[in-house]
Amino acid sequence: MPNTAADSIGVPRTRIMSILTGGLLIVFMSILSLIPMLPAVSGELDVGKPMMGIIMGSFMVFMAIPQVPIGVFSDRYGRRPFITIGILVFSLGLLIFGTAGSGLQLLVARSLSGLGVAMFLPAAYAIVGDIYPIRERGKGFGIIGLAVGLGTVSGYILGGVVGGISGWRTVFLSMFWVSLVIAGVSLWLTETSPCTRDANFGIRKMMVSTLLMFRDRSILMAGMVSMLCGISVIGASYMLPFFATGIVSPVNMGFIFIPFAITSSLGASVTGVLSDRIGRKPPLIAMIILGGSALLLMSYVTLSPLVIAINFAFVGLCLGPVVTLTTAILIDQVVKKDVRILGTSLGAFNMIRWLGAAAGPVVAGLIMELEGARTSFLVLAALTGLATVIAFFLKETIE
Repeated sequence: MPNTAADSIGVPRTRIMSILTGGLLIVFMSILSLIPMLPAVSGELDVGKPMMGIIMGSFMVFMAIPQVPIGVFSDRYGRRPFITIGILVFSLGLLIFGTAGSGLQLLVARSLSGLGVAMFLPAAYAIVGDIYPIRERGKGFGIIGLAVGLGTVSGYILGGVVGGISGWRTVFLSMFWVSLVIAGVSLWLTETSPCTRDANFGIRKMMVSTLLMFRDRSILMAGMVSMLCGISVIGASYMLPFFATGIVSPVNMGFIFIPFAITSSLGASVTGVLSDRIGRKPPLIAMIILGGSALLLMSYVTLSPLVIAINFAFVGLCLGPVVTLTTAILIDQVVKKDVRILGTSLGAFNMIRWLGAAAGPVVAGLIMELEGARTSFLVLAALTGLATVIAFFLKETIE
């Protein structure tokens, strides 16, 4: 008897994962390449810091809210269409951003790219759940986490170095062409979903079943932990270029983020594999404590590029590993109870996660404007403290 959907359809997981990792690379490259270029974009188009926070947040909002209906349709009609269409919509947003002449156009472009990612992400994560059994699921999400990390590192380098030399428009227009290529390659992706089309299990019942699924304590708490960590890490990432302006040159700004991205991606890969052996909960708690402690230290750190880079690297432990482990917790529980609503449940879970991430730049930017960056780091550290407390009450999902 086949253990995974991929086995049952006779398709090697390597091909599927290669296509997904390519898509994740360009998506996260786009999301993170903007951060080192924020001061340049803000200055050229005369967009204030609060408005830039809203532009950053709009991406997350449009990425978060549509994920529930998209998850429903991916369960019912398959994952593959949402991978290809999502990357195409995302590409259009990159094109508009690269040619934008005002803050409003930036807002439209980021919102459109966010919508494309909303189509892509729940389908991509659901595919990993389709093709990996529970004792290998951490490994599968570790690979995804590594791809996210590599995209993040590439994005910071692209935004910092290429953006600093050739300008931010060159960066976004280049990514537009790359994403079109990936959209074409995604046409070779094999469908992995069982495609729930039972007349007695329609869309309404799928939504109700998903809502009931969130009565599960582990799923609910994992969602809260992921949301709080998203607010903290994305908010801190938004603040850092402004915090380091005057100390770090625009070209070197991307390099400040590289240790953060490496720690996040390697942490995701290592903790994913480790969680298959010792459980999801212990590494999750450890990563939040380490990342939150680093955020706390950012409130007191001496302003030098090396110290900032090393300290901020540990903040990455609240990103990649937390996303990997909380997603694995959700899928563990959903697959045990009703695999027919895996995509729908992932969509709802990602909506909670990314709404938190969307609030991060807005909250951090507002506090930074009123009280300064150090106070903002302190508030974000307190949110990770709350996430740690919640994580202690999680129930282990690997028996």
